[in-house]
Amino acid sequence: MAISRTGSGPFPFLEDNLGSIVDLVTIITKNKNRKDVIATIRMNLESWMKNHHFEELREAELDLAIIACVSPGRMKNQDIDNISKVVLDALKKSEGDDRFLFYDDCQVIRLLVWKTQQEKLADYNTDTLTISFRIHDPNKQMILVQPEKM
Repeated sequence: MAISRTGSGPFPFLEDNLGSIVDLVTIITKNKNRKDVIATIRMNLESWMKNHHFEELREAELDLAIIACVSPGRMKNQDIDNISKVVLDALKKSEGDDRFLFYDDCQVIRLLVWKTQQEKLADYNTDTLTISFRIHDPNKQMILVQPEKM
């Protein structure tokens, strides 16, 4: 069963995920913005990360999928490894903060990161971040599926 903040839309998720979320956030990975972006992601995902259903999963080894839909200009200039570092830092336990999905990013055994260009919509220029996870299973491939297929 997937526990999502948004259950509709064209956003693909990790097959057999135990939790998924879509958020509107622009991930800027330059050092001067990094802490602010991590704080924004934590604030936006706070209720999702505090989900009591996740308590038993916080120490587990995980498969994690991150999809970043970015603007055309950022598509050329945003490094995918830096996107993953910022998101992993936002999801892990931080001292004095109870908003976290897992204790340490070393628990992420497999990481699927996809950077894709957002569709251009009139009057909108907001990037989208999609995160989904499941307990690590070495016998399962990491496959992204549309919500209606889950």
